[in-house]
Order: sequence, then structure tokens, then C-alpha cells
Amino acid sequence: MKKLAVGLAALLIIGAPAYWWLLVESAQPSGTFALDLAELRTLADALPGEKPKAIRVEHVAGFEFPGIAVFAGDSWATTKMPVFSYQLVFDDRTALIDTAMDGATAKGESAPYFDDAAFTRLTAAMERADFIVVTHEHFDHLGGASTFAKVSELKLKLTRAQLSDPTKQKPLRLPEQISASLDYERAVALAPGVVAWKAPGHTPGSQLVFVKRADGEEFLFLGDVAWHQQNWQQVHERARLVTQFFLGEDRDAVLRQLAAIKALATAEPKLHVVPGHDGPAVDALISAGLLVPKFE
Repeated sequence: MKKLAVGLAALLIIGAPAYWWLLVESAQPSGTFALDLAELRTLADALPGEKPKAIRVEHVAGFEFPGIAVFAGDSWATTKMPVFSYQLVFDDRTALIDTAMDGATAKGESAPYFDDAAFTRLTAAMERADFIVVTHEHFDHLGGASTFAKVSELKLKLTRAQLSDPTKQKPLRLPEQISASLDYERAVALAPGVVAWKAPGHTPGSQLVFVKRADGEEFLFLGDVAWHQQNWQQVHERARLVTQFFLGEDRDAVLRQLAAIKALATAEPKLHVVPGHDGPAVDALISAGLLVPKFE
């Protein structure tokens, strides 16, 4: 986060062309990304057993970025970037999507918000979860597990891609004895109603998580393919300074994914799309009774 601030300040010296290319221009996707809702639904129904009856959410931590970093060409006004974890509640078990990060990491990364009580609930939920899946390997999604005292005892479903480049986990790193337990080519059913779909680009191990609840409501958790709703709604990336120089992202891959998500959501308006760090979007789902605050 400190490096980002330094980089943004340096643009004042570089000039207008660089400013436009690094902070304003988003570009258009050069191709397509396969995202098939029919296949997701088939896989969601493939495993026997009851689907999740509820999805709960914890707001564990939060950053603040300039809006122009989140959405290329936006203003310099501060934009909140909450950090979430989600709990899938089945009749007889629970599972987690993303594990946020611990307080020490939040402080070290200059996060202005951290909820100790939320992290305590998250820690207890990780310990008893039937499985834990992460949308990608960045510290604000995997960090809660990385810093767990008995991480080797957690039921982590990690892919080889998520473990392929430890630098993507910085400033944290999973112990070397943690191995990949999730292997698939395009999509895989993780549990009744829960499907992972590969979406490399933001990181090598980035994936979407589709959840079909027992009542038929459908959710697509994007991780950091999109930080905010407007990224996928307008097929508009983060500032290139952020994606190219700080995240090491495959920008075109992400743009193709954003276009596919928009097409899917347009065709299926009842699908609930959940971006990685959009507080108002999550609040709206809570207000509609589709997400429940606080873990069991």
C-alpha cells in the first residue's frame, strides 16, 4: 500500500501521456472467456446431499484506496475496500469462501479498519469448517488461514496454481508442507451447490465460486476479478499502474472475464454477483436477506 502511494505521487513528475495510460485508460478485451451458467448449474446439482441453506458474511478488515486505483479514470476521492469472508451453512456442516487476514497483517499493511470480534468468529469457523476454498492466493483472502496456528489441520482446498508462486501470498506465506488438494481443468463441484471455475488472470490461482442455495438462489463470488460492481458492469479495469506494476496481473485475461460476467449477469438478472471488495454491494444483499451478517 505504501508503494502504491509512492507510485501515484511519481506520476506528477512523469506527465500527461503516462498519467492517461497508467491511470485513466482501461482498454477492451481482445477475446472471450468461457463462463457457462448451464454447466455451473449441472455441477451444482451433481453431488448428492443438501445444498447450503444460508450464506453468512464477516466484514473482517478494510483498506482505503483512491477511486482511480479501483476504477481507471475515476476520481482521487477515497474509496473503501472492505475485506470479507463468507460462510456456507449446510444442515450438518459449514464451509468457507476466503479467510480475510489477521490483525497483525492488517496493521502491517496499513489497513485502517480491523474487527477483532469478526476475526475471532472467523478463526473458530475455520477450525470447524468442512472445507475452505479461496478465490485466490492474495494475503487478504488467504491470510486468515496462512496465520492460523494449526494451519496444517485446516481442510483447505487449494489448487496447484494457488501454490505455484509464493510471492503472490506476500507478505505472508503458507508453510511448505501445505499441498494442493484441488485439481481440475475448467470447473469442479466442491459440495452440493458449490462449484469452482478457473479464472486465472488477477493471479495464477484465481477462480470464481458459484453457489446455488437450497432455495434456488444463485450467487457468483468473483474474488478480485472485480473489486467493485462497476468493474464488471462496465467491463472496466483497475488503473494500469495497479494491475501491471503492483499486482502483476494479466490485464487482458481479467477484461475478458469481466465481459463474460457482464454477459452472464445480463442474461440471468436473478444471479447475485458478489465482487471482492464492494461494501455497498454486500450491504444490499444483507438488506435483501440474501446474506446474513456474522458467522455461526
